[in-house]
Amino acid sequence: MKIIGLILYFSFYISFYIKMFVQSRHGIKTIQIGKGNKPKKTGIIEISLVIMLVLTALTQFLTILFVEKFPIILQHDFVRYFGVALSIAGIITLIIAMATLGDSWRGDIDYNQKTGLITTGIYKYSRNPGFVGFDLFFIGMAVLFSNKVNVIFSCMLLFLLHLQILEEEKFLSKAFGKEYTDYQKKTRRYF
Repeated sequence: MKIIGLILYFSFYISFYIKMFVQSRHGIKTIQIGKGNKPKKTGIIEISLVIMLVLTALTQFLTILFVEKFPIILQHDFVRYFGVALSIAGIITLIIAMATLGDSWRGDIDYNQKTGLITTGIYKYSRNPGFVGFDLFFIGMAVLFSNKVNVIFSCMLLFLLHLQILEEEKFLSKAFGKEYTDYQKKTRRYF
Protein backbone atom coordinates (compact mmCIF):
# COMPACT_ATOMS: atom_id res chain seq x y z
CA MET A 1 0.00 0.00 0.00
CA LYS A 2 2.97 2.31 0.53
CA ILE A 3 3.78 2.48 -3.22
CA ILE A 4 0.11 2.99 -4.13
CA GLY A 5 -0.14 5.74 -1.51
CA LEU A 6 2.93 7.54 -2.85
CA ILE A 7 1.65 7.33 -6.44
CA LEU A 8 -1.73 8.75 -5.41
CA TYR A 9 -0.13 11.44 -3.26
CA PHE A 10 2.24 12.70 -5.93
CA SER A 11 -0.35 12.40 -8.72
CA PHE A 12 -2.73 14.65 -6.82
CA TYR A 13 -0.31 17.35 -5.73
CA ILE A 14 1.74 17.38 -8.93
CA SER A 15 -1.40 17.78 -11.08
CA PHE A 16 -2.36 20.87 -9.09
CA TYR A 17 1.14 22.37 -9.28
CA ILE A 18 1.40 21.67 -13.02
CA LYS A 19 -1.81 23.66 -13.50
CA MET A 20 -0.35 26.52 -11.44
CA PHE A 21 2.87 26.44 -13.50
CA VAL A 22 0.99 26.47 -16.82
CA GLN A 23 -1.15 29.37 -15.69
CA SER A 24 1.88 31.32 -14.46
CA ARG A 25 3.33 31.03 -17.96
CA HIS A 26 0.16 32.76 -19.19
CA GLY A 27 0.60 35.52 -16.61
CA ILE A 28 -2.14 34.17 -14.33
CA LYS A 29 -1.63 34.00 -10.58
CA THR A 30 -3.59 30.94 -9.49
CA ILE A 31 -3.20 31.47 -5.76
CA GLN A 32 -4.31 34.81 -4.33
CA ILE A 33 -4.63 33.90 -0.66
CA GLY A 34 -4.97 36.93 1.56
CA LYS A 35 -4.50 39.27 -1.43
CA GLY A 36 -6.92 41.83 -2.76
CA ASN A 37 -9.77 43.62 -1.12
CA LYS A 38 -11.48 40.59 0.41
CA PRO A 39 -13.83 40.46 3.35
CA LYS A 40 -11.99 39.54 6.56
CA LYS A 41 -13.98 36.29 6.91
CA THR A 42 -12.91 35.19 3.40
CA GLY A 43 -9.25 35.90 4.18
CA ILE A 44 -9.40 33.97 7.44
CA ILE A 45 -11.01 30.98 5.73
CA GLU A 46 -8.43 31.01 2.93
CA ILE A 47 -5.47 31.22 5.30
CA SER A 48 -6.94 28.53 7.57
CA LEU A 49 -7.53 26.36 4.52
CA VAL A 50 -3.92 26.66 3.37
CA ILE A 51 -2.55 25.91 6.83
CA MET A 52 -4.82 22.86 7.14
CA LEU A 53 -3.92 21.74 3.61
CA VAL A 54 -0.20 21.88 4.42
CA LEU A 55 -0.71 20.01 7.71
CA THR A 56 -2.89 17.38 6.02
CA ALA A 57 -0.45 16.93 3.12
CA LEU A 58 2.44 16.55 5.57
CA THR A 59 0.47 14.07 7.69
CA GLN A 60 -0.48 12.08 4.59
CA PHE A 61 3.13 11.92 3.43
CA LEU A 62 4.49 10.89 6.83
CA THR A 63 1.70 8.34 7.23
CA ILE A 64 2.50 6.80 3.87
CA LEU A 65 6.24 6.67 4.54
CA PHE A 66 5.97 5.42 8.11
CA VAL A 67 2.69 3.49 7.92
CA GLU A 68 4.01 0.86 10.31
CA LYS A 69 4.46 3.53 13.04
CA PHE A 70 0.95 4.98 12.65
CA PRO A 71 -1.76 2.49 13.65
CA ILE A 72 -4.29 2.10 10.84
CA ILE A 73 -7.87 2.04 12.17
CA LEU A 74 -9.50 0.47 9.10
CA GLN A 75 -7.38 -2.61 8.39
CA HIS A 76 -9.66 -4.53 6.03
CA ASP A 77 -8.25 -4.77 2.48
CA PHE A 78 -11.63 -4.06 0.85
CA VAL A 79 -11.99 -0.84 2.83
CA ARG A 80 -8.45 0.25 2.01
CA TYR A 81 -8.94 -0.46 -1.72
CA PHE A 82 -12.15 1.55 -1.54
CA GLY A 83 -9.96 4.40 -0.26
CA VAL A 84 -7.70 3.91 -3.29
CA ALA A 85 -10.72 4.06 -5.61
CA LEU A 86 -11.99 7.26 -3.97
CA SER A 87 -8.55 8.87 -4.24
CA ILE A 88 -8.25 7.95 -7.92
CA ALA A 89 -11.75 9.32 -8.56
CA GLY A 90 -10.73 12.52 -6.79
CA ILE A 91 -7.59 12.95 -8.87
CA ILE A 92 -9.45 12.34 -12.13
CA THR A 93 -12.27 14.70 -11.13
CA LEU A 94 -9.81 17.44 -10.17
CA ILE A 95 -7.89 17.12 -13.45
CA ILE A 96 -11.10 17.22 -15.50
CA ALA A 97 -12.31 20.26 -13.54
CA MET A 98 -9.02 22.11 -14.03
CA ALA A 99 -8.98 21.26 -17.76
CA THR A 100 -12.60 22.34 -18.22
CA LEU A 101 -12.02 25.71 -16.57
CA GLY A 102 -8.83 26.34 -18.53
CA ASP A 103 -7.40 29.75 -17.65
CA SER A 104 -10.43 30.52 -15.45
CA TRP A 105 -9.16 28.08 -12.79
CA ARG A 106 -8.20 29.70 -9.48
CA GLY A 107 -7.08 28.23 -6.18
CA ASP A 108 -9.11 30.79 -4.24
CA ILE A 109 -11.21 33.89 -4.77
CA ASP A 110 -9.58 36.47 -7.02
CA TYR A 111 -11.41 39.78 -7.07
CA ASN A 112 -8.99 41.34 -9.57
CA GLN A 113 -8.89 38.88 -12.46
CA LYS A 114 -12.11 38.57 -14.46
CA THR A 115 -13.09 35.17 -15.78
CA GLY A 116 -16.13 33.72 -17.51
CA LEU A 117 -18.72 31.53 -15.83
CA ILE A 118 -18.21 27.95 -16.99
CA THR A 119 -21.35 25.81 -16.91
CA THR A 120 -20.47 23.12 -19.43
CA GLY A 121 -18.57 19.85 -19.29
CA ILE A 122 -18.19 18.53 -15.76
CA TYR A 123 -19.57 21.88 -14.49
CA LYS A 124 -22.94 20.88 -15.95
CA TYR A 125 -23.17 18.21 -13.21
CA SER A 126 -21.49 19.98 -10.30
CA ARG A 127 -20.91 23.64 -9.51
CA ASN A 128 -17.72 22.69 -7.67
CA PRO A 129 -16.15 19.62 -9.29
CA GLY A 130 -12.66 20.76 -8.32
CA PHE A 131 -13.74 20.73 -4.69
CA VAL A 132 -15.45 17.37 -5.24
CA GLY A 133 -12.09 16.12 -6.51
CA PHE A 134 -10.36 17.46 -3.41
CA ASP A 135 -13.01 15.92 -1.15
CA LEU A 136 -12.84 12.49 -2.80
CA PHE A 137 -9.04 12.49 -2.66
CA PHE A 138 -8.87 13.47 1.02
CA ILE A 139 -11.63 11.07 2.04
CA GLY A 140 -9.93 8.30 0.08
CA MET A 141 -6.55 8.95 1.67
CA ALA A 142 -8.15 9.11 5.12
CA VAL A 143 -9.74 5.70 4.49
CA LEU A 144 -6.59 4.20 2.94
CA PHE A 145 -4.29 5.47 5.70
CA SER A 146 -6.79 5.78 8.52
CA ASN A 147 -4.71 6.79 11.50
CA LYS A 148 -6.35 9.20 13.93
CA VAL A 149 -4.36 12.29 12.94
CA ASN A 150 -4.90 11.78 9.21
CA VAL A 151 -8.64 11.26 9.70
CA ILE A 152 -9.01 14.30 11.99
CA PHE A 153 -6.98 16.59 9.71
CA SER A 154 -8.86 15.38 6.63
CA CYS A 155 -12.21 16.06 8.31
CA MET A 156 -11.09 19.55 9.35
CA LEU A 157 -9.88 20.21 5.80
CA LEU A 158 -13.21 19.04 4.31
CA PHE A 159 -15.02 21.47 6.62
CA LEU A 160 -12.77 24.35 5.54
CA LEU A 161 -13.20 23.42 1.86
CA HIS A 162 -16.96 23.66 2.36
CA LEU A 163 -16.60 27.10 3.97
CA GLN A 164 -14.47 28.16 1.00
CA ILE A 165 -17.20 27.02 -1.39
CA LEU A 166 -19.75 29.13 0.47
CA GLU A 167 -17.46 32.18 0.18
CA GLU A 168 -16.92 31.55 -3.53
CA GLU A 169 -20.66 31.25 -4.09
CA LYS A 170 -21.18 34.70 -2.54
CA PHE A 171 -18.48 36.09 -4.83
CA LEU A 172 -19.89 34.39 -7.94
CA SER A 173 -23.41 35.63 -7.16
CA LYS A 174 -22.10 39.20 -7.08
CA ALA A 175 -19.81 38.76 -10.09
CA PHE A 176 -22.32 37.04 -12.41
CA GLY A 177 -25.71 37.95 -10.91
CA LYS A 178 -28.71 36.24 -12.49
CA GLU A 179 -26.52 34.06 -14.72
CA TYR A 180 -25.04 32.43 -11.61
CA THR A 181 -28.31 32.17 -9.67
CA ASP A 182 -29.90 30.46 -12.70
CA TYR A 183 -26.93 28.09 -12.77
CA GLN A 184 -27.39 27.38 -9.04
CA LYS A 185 -31.00 26.38 -9.70
CA LYS A 186 -29.99 23.89 -12.41
CA THR A 187 -26.78 22.44 -10.94
CA ARG A 188 -26.10 21.11 -7.46
CA ARG A 189 -23.26 22.34 -5.28
CA TYR A 190 -21.49 18.97 -5.16
CA PHE A 191 -23.22 16.24 -7.22
